[in-house]
Amino acid sequence: MRALSAAVALAAVFSSVGYAQSCDTAPQFAGHRTANGVVRAQYNAVSRGEWADAIHFGEEILASRGAPGHKVAALTNLCAAYAATGEYERAIESCDTALEMRDGAWRALNNRGAALWLSGQPDAALSAFQAAETASSGEDEVTANLALSQCVAAG
Repeated sequence: MRALSAAVALAAVFSSVGYAQSCDTAPQFAGHRTANGVVRAQYNAVSRGEWADAIHFGEEILASRGAPGHKVAALTNLCAAYAATGEYERAIESCDTALEMRDGAWRALNNRGAALWLSGQPDAALSAFQAAETASSGEDEVTANLALSQCVAAG
């Protein structure tokens, strides 16, 4: 019985340590890819955190006569890249434009929340994360961002 009590106590300590650590993380971006080769290259740049490349590819796609779906993906990825480089207004504008083109695009909602979070607007970020949760089907990035916002609000 004593061993069980010790195990429960240790589990509680490790759970609280893990919980506290999750409060220290940044929000997660959701990259968007399509069949378009340039969008795939942009997605790969976002996945690797190569923000200058992600911006370059995104601007290239927006300047082209590409399909609307490719532009939504490019704008969503631009939102992440701009937010990651501290260009919060451009990030939010990119996500807003993507959402004008495709209402309820969960990746754009998620990335908009991340940009808002990084710009110091946690309440607006939480609203965006909640909208992303409604529009998605339990995506990892959205779940992590909701947990982050709830963790910080509780702490």
